[in-house]
Amino acid sequence: MSRILLVGKEPNLIEDLRVCLELRGHHTMTALDGLEALEMVSGRLPDVVVTDSKMLDKLALSKLLRHADPGKGLPVILLSDGPQPTDRHAPRFDAYVQKPVVVEQLLTLVSQLT
Repeated sequence: MSRILLVGKEPNLIEDLRVCLELRGHHTMTALDGLEALEMVSGRLPDVVVTDSKMLDKLALSKLLRHADPGKGLPVILLSDGPQPTDRHAPRFDAYVQKPVVVEQLLTLVSQLT
């Protein structure tokens, strides 16, 4: 199964996702801020990153992840309250999930990206 890094400022959401993903056999790591997430990426490379759009000035986390060694090129799934981004930040994400998160949709995306 996949190693998934969950990043978000909503501890309850991150914990709910962690439990759901681990019950389905995935290994998860969690971070409540961008700095902690970057440390995890450099120390133990996940297969995919699932991040809230509120992290590090909204969309900056994925930019940092893509430029951090060894995290360069990690698949990133964006969780957002709003519509799917269509601005210049959109190419930084490999997939998008609108909140409230449907776990089956997230699982499908994880499978496709890993």
